[in-house]
Amino acid sequence: MGRERLLSLLLAITVLLTGCRFSLPLSRSATPTPDFVLPVEASPTPPAPATVSVTATLLPGTVLTAPPVPTPPSSSAEQVLILAGTPQGPLTLDPALVRDVESAFVVQQLFRGLVRFDRALVPVPELAERIEIGPDGRSYTVRLRADARFHDGDPITAADVKYSLERACDPALADGDGRALPAWGFLRDLVGAQARMLGRRSDVPGIEVVDERTLRLHLVEPSPTFLLRLALPVASVVKRDAVERGPDWWRQPVGSGPFRLVRWTDEEIVLGRHPQYRPAPAYLREVRIRIGPAALSPLNQYERGQLDVAAVPVWAVDRLTAPESPYRDQLIAQPLLGGTYVFFNPGVPPLDDLVVRRALIQAFPRAKVAGVTLQGKVPLAQGLIPEGMPGGPWEATVLPYDPGEARRVLTGRSLRVEVASAGSDVAIMLGQVWRRELGVEVEVLQYDWPDYLTELDARRLPIFVFSWVADYPDPEAVIDALFAEESPNRPIDYRNAAVQELLAAARRATDPQERHALLLAAQQQILDDVVVLPLTFDVEYLLVAPRVRDLPVTPLGILGLERVWIAPERATR
Repeated sequence: MGRERLLSLLLAITVLLTGCRFSLPLSRSATPTPDFVLPVEASPTPPAPATVSVTATLLPGTVLTAPPVPTPPSSSAEQVLILAGTPQGPLTLDPALVRDVESAFVVQQLFRGLVRFDRALVPVPELAERIEIGPDGRSYTVRLRADARFHDGDPITAADVKYSLERACDPALADGDGRALPAWGFLRDLVGAQARMLGRRSDVPGIEVVDERTLRLHLVEPSPTFLLRLALPVASVVKRDAVERGPDWWRQPVGSGPFRLVRWTDEEIVLGRHPQYRPAPAYLREVRIRIGPAALSPLNQYERGQLDVAAVPVWAVDRLTAPESPYRDQLIAQPLLGGTYVFFNPGVPPLDDLVVRRALIQAFPRAKVAGVTLQGKVPLAQGLIPEGMPGGPWEATVLPYDPGEARRVLTGRSLRVEVASAGSDVAIMLGQVWRRELGVEVEVLQYDWPDYLTELDARRLPIFVFSWVADYPDPEAVIDALFAEESPNRPIDYRNAAVQELLAAARRATDPQERHALLLAAQQQILDDVVVLPLTFDVEYLLVAPRVRDLPVTPLGILGLERVWIAPERATR
C-alpha cells in the first residue's frame, strides 16, 4: 500500500504496508532501520544491510504449517509497553483502506489474516493452521485454526475470510474507483478480483468456501509473491456485523488480532491484550501509543524515562554512541528495505523534456546528502531497489554528478521549475543548488500533509523528495509499486511500454534468475529515463529500553507486538 513514510515515526512497520509506505522526506529527523547492531559504532559508516532469509519464490506444491506454540516468559514486571506515534495519529483503522504507516502499525495489532511474517520475514500461517499451494501454482488451499476467535469471542470461519477479502475489493470503499484501493495492488490476481474492483461483479469467485474451516483461493496465474501479500493489512479478517454498523465502525472495531482497542483519545491510543488470541495470548497486557502533542520530542521523552522505544535523528547518533553515553548499548541500527528518492514528473512541463531532467539530476550532488547532510549514517543508494532485498544483488548505473555538462546542455535556456515539499530540507537544497549551478528559477512549494498526499495521488507534483519502504520482502514491492502503470501508489505520470512489459513478465516469473534479470532490466530502464534520482537507502535508528525484550525490529520495520515482553528492572542491569 503506499503513502509516505514519516521518518520521525518510530512505528516503521511493515505492514505493513497495505501499500502504505510513503514517508516524509529525510531531513525531518532520522531515516530509520536493518538488522540490529548493539551498540552502533560512533562512526560515519552506516550499518550493513540485513540479509533477509525469505526466498523470493514460494514454489507450487509448498505446504506451510503453523509454527509451534511459544512458551510464555516468566516475568514479574508490569507488562505495559509505551511508544510514540505521530502528532496526527492514525488516519483510519479499516484494514481495507490503510495507506499510511502509523495506521498500518495499529491495524496490525488489532487485525490479522491468514498469514504473517516471522522475524526472518518468512510468511507463516496465522489464522490458518495449514496452507498448501497447488501443483500448478494457481490455487491455495487454506485450513483455518479451530480456535481462531474475534475479539467478541465468535469463531473466525471461512465465510468471514471470504467476506473480508471481497470487501477489500469493493469499489464503493473508494467512491467507485476500485483502482485506488490497496487491494488493487495486492489482491488483483485472485480470479474475479479485478472485475469486482472495476464494478463489473459483486463477488470474487476466486475465493471459494469449501467448508466452515476450509477455503480455496484461485489465482489468474501463478504468482511468486501472492503469499507474501496475504500477510498485509488489506488481507486482514474483519467481522461482518461489526463493519455493517456504519462507516465509522473502525473507531470501535471488533478485531481478529492479538490486541483490542481499549481507548483512543487526542493524546493516546491504548491497546489491551485479547485473551482468546491463538496460538497464545499476547505477553503484553497493554500497549500505549502517544499521539497528538504527547508524541512530540520522542527522544527527549525517552531520556526522561517516559518511553520504552524512540526514533533517533541522525544528528543524535554520535552523541548517543559516545563512550560516556548511558544509552550506547540501547541503540539499534536497522537497515530498511526502503529508500529516499527525488522524483521528476514527466507529466508536468518542463519536466516532459528528458534533456531538462538529465541536467537537473547531473547538477545535484546526491553523495553529499548521504555523506554530509545525513552525516554518513545512511548509505548512498546504488539504484532503486534497496540493499538487502532478497534475490539480489540489485545495483544499477545511476547518472553521475556532472554540473559542467548540465550547464552546457542548458546554455541559453530560460528555465523555471517547482519543487514540492511537506517539510523537507532536501527540497530546499535542490532549489539552492539549481539556482547556483544552473541559473534556474526555482520555487519551493510547501504543502501541509493532507494536501501533499492529495497532490501525490493525483500525480500533479512536479519535483519532490519521496521515501518508500517495501510492504513485503520482494523487489516488486518497490519497483512495481512505484512504476507500474496500474499501481495505485505510482506517484508520477511515467509511461514506458518496455518497462511495463518487463514488470508484467516479472510478476508471472517463478524462476528466481529470470525474475532477477527482468527486474534489473526494468530498474535500469527507469533510471535511464531519468524520472527519479536515488538518494539514500533508509536506516532506522531506535533506542530500546533494556527491559523491553523480543521487539521485532526487521528490515520491514516493527512487526506485531504479541511476543514482546517486559523484563524486571533488576534483570536489565
